[in-house]
Amino acid sequence: MKSFPPKVLANNLNIALIFQKTISTIGCGIKTVKKKLVLPGKEIASTEEMIAGEGTFEDKGKIRASRIGEVRVDKNSKVVTVQPVTSTPVRVNRGDIIIGEVREVRNSIVVVDILQVEGNKRSLYGDKTAVIRVAEISERYVRDPLTEYRIGDIVRAKVTQDYPNLQLSTKGSEFGAIKSLCVKCRYPLKLKGKILECERCGNKENRKISKYYGQGNV
Repeated sequence: MKSFPPKVLANNLNIALIFQKTISTIGCGIKTVKKKLVLPGKEIASTEEMIAGEGTFEDKGKIRASRIGEVRVDKNSKVVTVQPVTSTPVRVNRGDIIIGEVREVRNSIVVVDILQVEGNKRSLYGDKTAVIRVAEISERYVRDPLTEYRIGDIVRAKVTQDYPNLQLSTKGSEFGAIKSLCVKCRYPLKLKGKILECERCGNKENRKISKYYGQGNV
């Protein structure tokens, strides 16, 4: 079975993934696409080349995946299957607590790249870019988001909306920055009282800080 070029996958879950299939032989005449997921609806072979097996279905001469998993091909019987995997990607949903990195601070919003759903180390699928509206930064009035967050801040936030786009809130003492870097020298800031201070250059800064600031490996 030949190697396929990189391509963008689109499926009925409205997911886009970029991957390259790497075929390797793993004994007993079975080949597998190692460490690469296919998603429901993804075309994996034609009925002229292969026989649809477990985890697949036929559709107008094509064999497609019926579940998320790894493609396996028995080169002797020509049966292609999709084997389920234990660590499938997770989707960000309303109510989730996330850890994210501030990518951009604008006049009325903060743009955040979601790194993970708290307590879940599985990779994410779907949209990973979210916004914090200025009114959702803090319970107190905030005029300028730059007084609360800076690019590169790692924040803990709650997902308040997951459709049509992701929106976050950092209202509450448990939410806010959990790691920040000095805007002058990019050295990690240490919390001293209610102020963040750079131990390298002595610069002092303000943030909307979570009570978990400085805790954990981020």
